[in-house]
Amino acid sequence: MTIKMTIQGVLLGAIVGAILLLSGSTAPWGRVPAAAAQGSNTYIYLPLVMKPPDVNITGFEVVQSVQDANNGVPLVANRATVVRVFTTTTSGNNLANHSMTLTAVRNGTPLGTVSTGPQTASAASSRSSYSSTFNFILPANWLSGNVTLTATDDVTGATGSTTINFSSVPTLNVVLVPIRYTHSPTGETFTPPSQDRVSDWVIRAYPLSNINITFRGDYPFTGNLRSLTSWSSLLTIIGNLKSVDNAPSSTIYYGYIPFDCGWFDCGSGGYAGYGAIGARFSTGIDLPASWGADAAGKLAGHEWGHNFGRYHAPCGLSEYDSNWPTDPKYNGASIGEFGMDGILAGSPALLNPASYVDMMSYCGPEWVSDYTYLGLMQDQLTSGASATAVAQESLLISGRVEADGRITLSPIYTLPQVPNPAPDGAYRIELLDGSGQVMAAYGAEVLVAEEQGFVSRAIRTAVPLPAEPVAEVRIVAAESGAVAAQQTMQLDTALFSAFSGDNSQMVQVDAVTHTAVLRWGLPDIPAIVRYTADNGQTWTALALDVLGGELTVDLSALPGGNGRFQIIPAHSGVPARIDMPLSVTLPNNAPKVWFTGPSTAVAGSPAALYGHASDREDGALPVTWLVDGKVVSAGDMLLLSDLAPGKHVIKAIAVDDAGVVGEYGRIITITSNRS
Repeated sequence: MTIKMTIQGVLLGAIVGAILLLSGSTAPWGRVPAAAAQGSNTYIYLPLVMKPPDVNITGFEVVQSVQDANNGVPLVANRATVVRVFTTTTSGNNLANHSMTLTAVRNGTPLGTVSTGPQTASAASSRSSYSSTFNFILPANWLSGNVTLTATDDVTGATGSTTINFSSVPTLNVVLVPIRYTHSPTGETFTPPSQDRVSDWVIRAYPLSNINITFRGDYPFTGNLRSLTSWSSLLTIIGNLKSVDNAPSSTIYYGYIPFDCGWFDCGSGGYAGYGAIGARFSTGIDLPASWGADAAGKLAGHEWGHNFGRYHAPCGLSEYDSNWPTDPKYNGASIGEFGMDGILAGSPALLNPASYVDMMSYCGPEWVSDYTYLGLMQDQLTSGASATAVAQESLLISGRVEADGRITLSPIYTLPQVPNPAPDGAYRIELLDGSGQVMAAYGAEVLVAEEQGFVSRAIRTAVPLPAEPVAEVRIVAAESGAVAAQQTMQLDTALFSAFSGDNSQMVQVDAVTHTAVLRWGLPDIPAIVRYTADNGQTWTALALDVLGGELTVDLSALPGGNGRFQIIPAHSGVPARIDMPLSVTLPNNAPKVWFTGPSTAVAGSPAALYGHASDREDGALPVTWLVDGKVVSAGDMLLLSDLAPGKHVIKAIAVDDAGVVGEYGRIITITSNRS
């Protein structure tokens, strides 16, 4: 626009553009000269005024499961992540047809860009409205280290930046122990679970990037699981199995119980799980999908939360975590902050704290609060790495703590363990020699498991075996000095000398029934029976506290190879084991392979599948992915973002050390839009 004027005392009004008249001088900042007035050297200068962008980027929220308004919840490396970009507009109006680009840089190296839109740019984005923000699921190669993100409005050029940091969290290792449950009131036995219905929900909610799931051989249990007393007994067994298998303390052992209305009260409900607080073993029912697609996973998440040191949240219970946040936003066990599910499926869904409660409560619908999430993450960072300590000859000591402080001891066993005595504790374990002198003393902590109206307490520890034989184990209350329990130990090694030679004839194999009968005598002494197929590198406990000196074993449930059984009699003050070689070679088992995740996904959306493989001989195995018959990648996760719309056959395969292949596949449908 050109404006011609003469400078004769003209009073300039307030007009758009703030026209400034200057004569015979050069402006100190850039202006555009208008045409010179006729017959004059006077110029009119117009300032170049740019209209400010009408869209302003006001903030970012980066969420994996739950996040607070200040992005105070830390991020887990290699975990699916959503970035929300918040906007306002100068005009105060929502503006249609805006797109946004997100650029990532790590240590000066560009990682690429992703875009979203077109959509309406909100005049005032809200945390409570997912559609009011520009939302991005970050690519997999962005999910580690320190990453600087820059968002740019593609229409106005408005920008905003933030730097995020991802922390590595150890993989969670879980051993599922399928329970062959016999309901004692009726005598009916129920088939152990054979499918993993727990890991999918846990990987979505917990601060983890991966879970290794291993199926252990099933274990028999007879009791009445309508009674918490039986739940307590089963929990003790699971803890002892973990110890006898010599599993790392970081691994969760989960007694996985079959669901059936033949024993569970499907009309009025009942107890569904029980977990030790701060010790990684627990039990829970394989709840059916008819109770909700994630019912079994939410239950496992609750019980594993106890294993991670979490107490109950205040909803549906009269006693709960004394450290639960007092901020009113957490009232009623609310998750307190906005959560997000569905990221792994490529379809994030915002979870409002007004509707969702913490998974450690007895209410629903459940998700994870930022309070619980931070506690889970801290526990996994400190306790989740596998121990590197070497096992040594130890006494495995456990028992139930009664209401009056006395301890009902379980049988005590001498076997290689990683000792884990407490520096202090409510009890003191004293090891006495034949003259009654204390040779060593160790602290013992009390383990607690609780559900509404029921609390069980126990001690469970492994203490180093002294060089001299142990004649007595005594448990003393640390505060009062009162003897809470004591056990005389067997020192007569001649008792076991008869079994020091060739014991192969003590195993009678029945090829028709695929069973073996073990007979070792000592009918009055409890014993552990375990099995190894790799010369003692790993062990599988087959039975605990066996009386009668005899056991029938299902050979089809054992690892393949040339194995041997081992009998460990209780209450021996010196190492005592009876090795019984198996006279036949058992066939190698194929790996069990499966994956979890969505059955449908949107083209271009980074939905993901998680693959698992469990081998009876080799434990957890890595998987390789095939899409429509073509190998595409290896690793625990498969991203579906590059698949074209249509139906695709996805397979995961695993190969064990013997070269035996296991595979699992299903059809995944990729749609072209979100409708």
